[in-house]
Amino acid sequence: MSVGLRLFEEMGEKYMMNCPKCSSETLVETSVLGNIPLDACPGCSGIWFNKGELEALLKQSQGDSSADLNLINPKAEGLLCPGCKNQMSRGGLVNPLLFVDRCPSCGGVWLDSQELRVVRKLLGLPEDASEVKVERPSPAPAAPSARDAKSTMIKGVSAAAAMLGLMGVSFEMYLYFSPTAAVAHAPSVGIAVASVVFLVGGIFVMNWID
Repeated sequence: MSVGLRLFEEMGEKYMMNCPKCSSETLVETSVLGNIPLDACPGCSGIWFNKGELEALLKQSQGDSSADLNLINPKAEGLLCPGCKNQMSRGGLVNPLLFVDRCPSCGGVWLDSQELRVVRKLLGLPEDASEVKVERPSPAPAAPSARDAKSTMIKGVSAAAAMLGLMGVSFEMYLYFSPTAAVAHAPSVGIAVASVVFLVGGIFVMNWID
């Protein structure tokens, strides 16, 4: 795999992360929590904190980030990390009874909607908008299939052939009906037949493709 292709795939995975609980949902960026851009799930309202974002939220709310956000009694039985796809550890955050998922590789933290509500209380964050709601992103337009591209190319060639045939037929008719002294060339049966074939064939192929 080329370096460019690998970087392209990594960028795609970074900006198109799936929810670790709802695999069919794509995380959507939201800034409803302290104006810090976070990634939320439109389905379950869970939130993904990249490394340092939870600390930044605490600092923005309380003026410091002195709370210990390392997991208490972590166990390797968490969800898959939406960022680096490694298995996250599950353990207590601030309180042994508050279980969250944290990635040991990239440092990101996943909070379910209920866990987020408890974290707000433990960290002294405002209670408003405790459940984050975001709209699902609009589906990307489907890329044209190879068959559609091929059909478009055939239609273009057929249209060009029909136009060429029409010009040929028109020119031969002009030569045929014009006085001999007024034209420099005599009509050609071969060119006339070929022009008719191009015209009829082009029109037929365009209609057949439709």
